Amino acid sequence: MPTYSEAIALRGLAESFGTIPIEDFENEQKAIADKRLSRQMERISKLNRSVK
Repeated sequence: MPTYSEAIALRGLAESFGTIPIEDFENEQKAIADKRLSRQMERISKLNRSVK
C-alpha cells in the first residue's frame, strides 16, 4: 500500500487506465518479499544455532 502522496497519485493514475495489471504486480512483489523474508529467517536461525 502506498504511503507517500506521490505513490498514491501514481497508483490512482495507473488504476484510472484500467489496463495496467496492478494486482499482478503486487502479487509478484509480495512473492519476492516473502522469499526475502524466508532467507532472512533462515540466516537468523543459523546465527542463533551458532551462538548457542
